[in-house]
Amino acid sequence: MGEMTENSKRQSRLPDTSSQMVRQRWLDLLDLSYSSRRVTQQEIEPGVHAVVVPAACRNKTSEELIEVEVRVATSHVPGMARGVRLSLERLGEFALTASADYRGWMDPWGKDIASGETQATVFVDLAYLEAALLARLWDHGVLVEFSSPLSFFRRGALTDYANVYETVVRMVAEGSSLAEAADQLAPAVLNRLQFYANTYLQLSSLYTQAAWQIDRDNFVIKIPGSRLSLVLQYWELRADHLSGQKVMQAWRSRIDGFLQQVTSAQLLEAPRSFAA
Repeated sequence: MGEMTENSKRQSRLPDTSSQMVRQRWLDLLDLSYSSRRVTQQEIEPGVHAVVVPAACRNKTSEELIEVEVRVATSHVPGMARGVRLSLERLGEFALTASADYRGWMDPWGKDIASGETQATVFVDLAYLEAALLARLWDHGVLVEFSSPLSFFRRGALTDYANVYETVVRMVAEGSSLAEAADQLAPAVLNRLQFYANTYLQLSSLYTQAAWQIDRDNFVIKIPGSRLSLVLQYWELRADHLSGQKVMQAWRSRIDGFLQQVTSAQLLEAPRSFAA
């Protein structure tokens, strides 16, 4: 995956293309490319473009001519504010679990791409994904610091993150639209932020003898009168709910041990009294 940055004056609108339409446009592009046996380029949806080099073209055309045709096709891809380029035949290098695989829904062309006989390159403008996420998170009081590969989502003192490259890879593999990708990512971010908040409230209410605070991605526990502190990295809760509960149990044990340590330290520091 390569990233391209270019100043673009064109105003991007919110993505609203359906995933069904995205898949159909991919299939139309592949059909055109195979029937013409030429390098072809097409908009999949606003913010997403693809260039296909079919197997027949690669087998019968010189590499020099193919490179020229690819450059010509790529030159028709509109300027992108924050563009990334992804080769479909290299999706297997990403250890991600997707609900669907292009080798299935692109059949029979998907198998040619997976084997490397056909080359398919997709260009995605991350600015469209950012706009879609902002539209879904703004009313929930979430501020977005959009970057790559990691974007950060803040609500109050709590922060969550997501790898936007992984989001794009999964979107392309599944044949999903930008709108659906945002529909999947935004609730996941909100759920994690709420889980962090619920965990903080639960633990701080349970261990009231400690002073609790949030410092970036950590819960910090301090005992008044003691220099000792315990730091819990709340991104450990990012996995599924069951894993989060296991983390909570481990934290409870750590907190109990920490409180015992503080008590022992306070007893050692206390002045001794002597009977007369």
